Amino acid sequence: MKKDKIITLLLTLLSAFLLVISTADNSVSITAFIGFVPILFAVKRNNIHPLLLGWLLGFIYWMVGLSWMMTTFSYFGNAPIYGSLALLLFISTSGGFLFFAPFTYVARKYLDQPLLLALLFIALETAKSTLFFGGVPWLNLAQSQYDNLIFIQFVSVFGEYGLSLLIMLINLFIFYLLAGYERKKYSLLLASAVILMILPGFYRSMNPMQVDDTKNVLVIQTGFDQKEKWKQDVRYSLISELNQRLINIERGKYDLIVLPESSYPARVLDTSFIYEVLKDVAYHTPIIVGSDMSAENIKLGKMTNHNVLILFDDIKEPVIYKKRKLTPFGEYFPFEKFLYPIRKFFFGEGEMYTPGDEAIVFETGNIKAAPIICWEGAFSNLVNDSIQQDANIITMASNDTWFGFTAGRYQHLAVDIVRAVEHQRTMVRSTQDGISAIIMPNGLIVKAIYGREAGEISYNVPLISEKTFFSIFSYSYLLILIAIAFVLLKKSKKSK
Repeated sequence: MKKDKIITLLLTLLSAFLLVISTADNSVSITAFIGFVPILFAVKRNNIHPLLLGWLLGFIYWMVGLSWMMTTFSYFGNAPIYGSLALLLFISTSGGFLFFAPFTYVARKYLDQPLLLALLFIALETAKSTLFFGGVPWLNLAQSQYDNLIFIQFVSVFGEYGLSLLIMLINLFIFYLLAGYERKKYSLLLASAVILMILPGFYRSMNPMQVDDTKNVLVIQTGFDQKEKWKQDVRYSLISELNQRLINIERGKYDLIVLPESSYPARVLDTSFIYEVLKDVAYHTPIIVGSDMSAENIKLGKMTNHNVLILFDDIKEPVIYKKRKLTPFGEYFPFEKFLYPIRKFFFGEGEMYTPGDEAIVFETGNIKAAPIICWEGAFSNLVNDSIQQDANIITMASNDTWFGFTAGRYQHLAVDIVRAVEHQRTMVRSTQDGISAIIMPNGLIVKAIYGREAGEISYNVPLISEKTFFSIFSYSYLLILIAIAFVLLKKSKKSK
């Protein structure tokens, strides 16, 4: 292989490395702002096809960043290790071709059009997050800034994809400067982009959202071992253990108790000695508990399974929220009609879950909670549905056991922090065995349980009803940017 091609490949590998270390588990977030610079130089060299370069970048980035899938599928899903590896290879290979290769291909032709390229990138990121296997909103550029309390405030104005767009623009401006393009022009644009990114953070630090009230919320992490949880000789002792923990809670001390997804190794509504304990506790303190349930589905003409959150309080019958966005491969199998043999190989003949179709708010006293289950937190529109119903807090219930001791736990936490900041709502996050957390509207984690042990955290959390710019207008501003990009492209073609 010629030396020039080796250099081009090394530049591509460098981009992959910089992007990998910018992810939530590695937290070298600054490298997200230069991660695409080497691949842009590789594309500019024009000695290897840009489609191949983009695929290689995306393949490595996903193979490393999503390597936790091996643990999920093989250890907890009981799939053979070779089957798990094959599935990860398929996802990474197709993801690289679909969502990175188009960017580098267009970049080769329109390398001097930064706004066009940045918009193309977030269009691909959006498609990946909403369409690919039902949506894979993981490893988005904006999520790299989850622990930067200044930069992350940008999402409360322009959303997650808006921050991804700005990070990509900064990558492009740095590339132009290093490549010797119009230095004065791109120096000004780079400075402007950085200032634009930090302005919302400084503004929000001086003008926090108006707090309507504060409530003392208790988060319980059950600490159950997923491998043991459903064993017949263990589950009843675990049920008794959790029941006793709830009974021992000081009456009237808290305004809300939040339990994780699949809180008990049993169906809460069908198990009388769980149901009665929850009703008794709720007489003094409202409680949100995760479970699954079967319900008659009139449209399908059969009983269907649902992953649910249930609110118990002292006033009304339990209120049920059915999870709307199911986790691919865990709760449903994408393209099942076409891939049934693979589905049977991984999951057997068992009945999968059916999604709910209604956004609701759990209302108890002054608390109006947006119920979110696990994977749903990665989809801003699902959270915003409840925000538009005047939710003043977000309650997230999850079972992150499936990640094992991998990067997946931190990547999931990063996603939830982005959601909290987008809508400037406290997020109360309860998981089975970590990471449970209380996340403030600005993204600050004030209390957390990072280990897998059982535990409790509580905090007087702010309730906020005021809506952010993003909550109101979402991504409508992108239409203006798209129009500007096409005007600039047309102007550029005329000048040539």
